[in-house]
Amino acid sequence: MGRISVPLLCCLIPLLGGCLPSWATLRRRALPSVPPAVQTTMISVEVPQPVRPARHVLALSGGGSYGAFTSGVLSGWSRSNNRPEFDVVTGISTGALIAPMAFLGPAYDYELKKFYTEVSAQDVFSIRSIVTIPFRESVARLGPLRSILEANLTPEVLAAIAAEHRKGRRLYVATTNLDSRKMVTWDIGAMACSGGENSAKLIHDVILASASVPGLFPPVPIEVEIDGKLRKENHVDGGVAAPLFVPAGLIESAPPGVQVYAIVAGKLYPSTDPVPTRVLKVIAASGVALMHSYTRSEVVGLARRTQVVGGDFHLSYLRQDFKATDNGVQFHTDEMNRFFVEGVKVGLGPANVGPGWSSLPHEAEAEEPSDIRTGARFRTSLVAPHLPPTNTPPAKLP
Repeated sequence: MGRISVPLLCCLIPLLGGCLPSWATLRRRALPSVPPAVQTTMISVEVPQPVRPARHVLALSGGGSYGAFTSGVLSGWSRSNNRPEFDVVTGISTGALIAPMAFLGPAYDYELKKFYTEVSAQDVFSIRSIVTIPFRESVARLGPLRSILEANLTPEVLAAIAAEHRKGRRLYVATTNLDSRKMVTWDIGAMACSGGENSAKLIHDVILASASVPGLFPPVPIEVEIDGKLRKENHVDGGVAAPLFVPAGLIESAPPGVQVYAIVAGKLYPSTDPVPTRVLKVIAASGVALMHSYTRSEVVGLARRTQVVGGDFHLSYLRQDFKATDNGVQFHTDEMNRFFVEGVKVGLGPANVGPGWSSLPHEAEAEEPSDIRTGARFRTSLVAPHLPPTNTPPAKLP
């Protein structure tokens, strides 16, 4: 078995968080590609279940091994005894792996901890022989991760998800349809209600696809039926389309005072280190910068959607000064344990009453000056330190 170099893996990192604008963003910016009279949409044929008002919404981002931080936040939040039952949970990429257990509640925190603190890279994927990679669909195979999914998302777990779905709660996972280049949102609870082996396989395929970084991992083929005809679609990481999401219209139709919680698996800003002027290093650093910038943009958009309707937006992410690499696909057990422990601290909060939320990304924390450069000569100046977030309600946006 050949070995793949770390720089090559680093080049694939940008895809993990999504290098392309989300479909929602493109839809806002672009005109329809075909006349409205001939546009079509796909409508699910399953019988819909009642939906209860979305008062508590949880959105989990992508981020690879940084998902250990997210699972730690949830665990610490549970220990504070202030974690609500979420009406809606959404997940993308590593967030899709976490979402089913987060949806089912604190009783499943241990399963998340076990996955994100005991696995290593070889438990998640296997690298192909280096000589065959140019002729393959991916650098690695996801067989090990599929086995983990099948062992954890058992018929009993899927039955529990179906039971919560019938109560009106919703669990959504997003993938990217490689053929249409669009984000697809899957209602996991509705799929679980269908029952049977086919339903379980479809759920496993969808979650696996949501975490399948293009190029690094192979696309996941999903067979769908449209107007009675079978069709195969190839799906990849939902992070290609968006780093995190809440379905369109969900927040806008929520009752007054909706609480939206977003947990970013990692930092909001990349590390600031000199980059060697070598092609792989330049590509990797540029992709990482794009990934973080895009995540911040989507977070701000989600915050504005929430606050426009009079709701409160709550944001949690890994602090900027936490020592870590920008590589989310290495899956080093020791580092993931550190992420988890830090997440537990964040989830508990300074007074053990729950996370200390932020309302928006803080530019000061990122050391990103807001001034405009007028030349190439500078001097340093002192700036007011960024105060840590508190449990006070987020400020409303103007």
